[in-house]
Amino acid sequence: MIFRKISILAAALVLTASLARVLRAQDEIEHLSPFANGAGRTYAITSRGLDAVGLNPSLLALGTPRPFEITLAPISSLGLNAGPSLSQINSISQGLQASGLSSTDTTTNGLTKGDSTRESIANLLSNNNLSSTIDARIFGMSYSNPTFGAVALTWTMHAALRASIPSGLLDYIGVGALARLGQGDSLLPQQPNVQGIWYSEYTLSYARTILGTPGSGEDQLLAGIGVKYLAGIAAIQMDPSSEFFVNYPRSTIARGGEHSVGVNYRVYSAYPNLFNFTHLPSSFSTSLITNATAGTGFGADLGLTWGTYDSTGNSPWQVALSVTDIGSIRWDQNASVRQVDTIIAASNSQGNKDTLNAQLKALGGTLDTTIGSFTTALPTTLHLAGALDLSAIGLSLGSSKLEAAAEFALGLTNTVGSPNHGRFGLAVLFEQPGNFAFHTALGFTTQDGITDLTAALGFGIANRILVDAGTSGLTALFSRTGHTDAVFGLKVLL
Repeated sequence: MIFRKISILAAALVLTASLARVLRAQDEIEHLSPFANGAGRTYAITSRGLDAVGLNPSLLALGTPRPFEITLAPISSLGLNAGPSLSQINSISQGLQASGLSSTDTTTNGLTKGDSTRESIANLLSNNNLSSTIDARIFGMSYSNPTFGAVALTWTMHAALRASIPSGLLDYIGVGALARLGQGDSLLPQQPNVQGIWYSEYTLSYARTILGTPGSGEDQLLAGIGVKYLAGIAAIQMDPSSEFFVNYPRSTIARGGEHSVGVNYRVYSAYPNLFNFTHLPSSFSTSLITNATAGTGFGADLGLTWGTYDSTGNSPWQVALSVTDIGSIRWDQNASVRQVDTIIAASNSQGNKDTLNAQLKALGGTLDTTIGSFTTALPTTLHLAGALDLSAIGLSLGSSKLEAAAEFALGLTNTVGSPNHGRFGLAVLFEQPGNFAFHTALGFTTQDGITDLTAALGFGIANRILVDAGTSGLTALFSRTGHTDAVFGLKVLL
């Protein structure tokens, strides 16, 4: 009977994921807790040990089977949530001049119709295909005991890119753009959301039980805080009020074959003096690790967890609240803003790509390198989570543990790396304790009307070595979308 109930629950999760309209990369910076990532992204309740840093530091107070926990690159925690176009990021940064992406005319019956560069850009940016994150824990060490609490020191690196371009804009500038402009087709004002951030994070975290007796099985309130120094590597940020339009309103269309093209944008950027635009991180590689900085800042993480934990850290129920990545980075090296606010009359009477490009040159705006600095907020996120030991409702598997966990996360800033429109995740977790411990999870997440399955798998050897892997894009792994979501972690206990 119990296995039948579990099978029905698993089938329901699969059915929910099958209702997804489209899969696309998400850009949240939360990829250093492999098991929680695959357990419905329930970071604030299912993360343990070093994996809780930056997500819910109060969970550090639950400790680990041994006092010390250590991770060190290259065998550490790595996370990748990559859109299909991330592999072309270095070609894009060079103006799409790599092999196969260079600008060439496309013609039909000897008439120029467009150029492959513009069409390649439209294709690479469609469906949020470039939005991605890469995260790595370079170093981590924690110490815990019931009396003192727990302290952790970590060095992590994060890179996130959001390229949310309205499909109407991409459709207009794609194949047939010259014909649409020449025919006077209108494009209503479009507002892209383009942001990128790349930084190192050095975090000191502390947690302890502030109410109740640790491991007593009675009510306990755990509290944790993390303070962090931030070394910004590079940033790009388009002002959210920026907009693009063509022949809008139609009364602005000039006579004599001229058509109006309007733009109003401000794009801020910063990068260190020693910066290589041909080696941007596009996968799991050492290109993510650099000591170059273009800005600095400070931040904090706060967390509270309530449960009735026993001496092994188990509780029949638990609830958690955390607010992470509170703070900002001030960018002051090679800081600049490119901006323009204009409407021009573009003639397409010759039907020639070069003529059109010359007329539209004014849309490139002006570059101001004298701004000194600008500031970006961190991707501040609120996490509300809870978990229930299913044995409390009659679902038990002997010495094994069966648990359900859920989390709602909401971005409190509009910075890339934050779930701005909210995210909900739910998962069922199975754990078999012992000298060779094993745990797994199956869940789903829903965000912006998009749903996908998640899965996690992990094992421990003699309470010395802990290995976890997870994905919050299980459906994509078995599709041909080119979307990759995978997180891996290895920790050593001493």
